[in-house]
Amino acid sequence: MNSSITIYEKDQFEPIKKAGLLAAKALQTIGEAVKVGISTWELDKIAEDWIRSQGAIPTFKGYLGFPASLCTSVNHEVVHGIPSKQKILKEGDIISLDIGVTVKEKFNGKEWGYIGDHAITLPVGSINPQVLKLLDDTRTSLYKGIESCKKGKTIKDISTAVFKVANKEKYGIVRFFGGHGIGPEYHSEPFIPNWPEYFEHHEDTEIKPGMLLCIEPMFNLGADDVRKLKDDWTIVTADHKLSAHFEHTILITDNGPYITTKIDGV
Repeated sequence: MNSSITIYEKDQFEPIKKAGLLAAKALQTIGEAVKVGISTWELDKIAEDWIRSQGAIPTFKGYLGFPASLCTSVNHEVVHGIPSKQKILKEGDIISLDIGVTVKEKFNGKEWGYIGDHAITLPVGSINPQVLKLLDDTRTSLYKGIESCKKGKTIKDISTAVFKVANKEKYGIVRFFGGHGIGPEYHSEPFIPNWPEYFEHHEDTEIKPGMLLCIEPMFNLGADDVRKLKDDWTIVTADHKLSAHFEHTILITDNGPYITTKIDGV
C-alpha cells in the first residue's frame, strides 16, 4: 500500500467524526442562506463566521493560497469557485458549496489537524427538470461510491460504482479532478477518480480500516472537458454546460463506512 496514505488509529476516530459533523452543520447553515439576490461573498462570510464560532478552523482559507473559506461554483463552474461580491445568485442558478473544517487536537503528544470535507450542489429557486435530475443523479452516484468503502474493496470499486451512474445517464465526467484521501495536511493519497479506466495506467489501492476518504463525483450535462480560469482556481466546463458536485468524507471502520459529514436523518 502507498506509504503516503494516512491510517488513523481508533483513538483518533472521535475528533475525525467531530470535524466531519461540524462540516455538515456548516454546510447546512450556509445552504439555508442560499437565495436569489445573495452574493457568494456573503455565503463565504457566513461559512467562516460559523466555523470560527465553533472553535474550529476553515480548512480552505489560505490552503495553497486559496483566499476564502468556502468554494462557491455557480452553473458551469465545476469546483474551486472563489466567492465574490459581484457574483449574485439568480433564479434558476445552481451552486456547488464546498467546505472544509479543521479541528485541532493532540494525539500522542503531537497536535493533529482533523478535517471534514463536504460539498453539495443546490438549486437557487426553481430549476428545470433536466438540471434537477443532474443533481439527483450526481448525489446518487456519491452514495453508490460510499457503498464500496469497505475493507477488502479497492479504490477502483468506488470509481466503478460512481462511473456506472454517469455512464447510464450519459453525463460528462470530470476526469482531472476527483476524490482523495485526507491526511494531517488535508489532501493526500489515494486519488479517487470517478472513472475506472484510470487504473489501466495507475496502481489500484486496497481499502483498509483507518483510512479517511473523500468521495467526490462531478458530472456535467455536456462533455467531460474542463478548463481553469485566469484566477488560477476556478474550474469550468469547456462547453459552458452545467456541472454538479457532491462530496462526503468517509472513515473506514471494521464495521464498514462511516460518513463523518452527514447529520443524522439528512
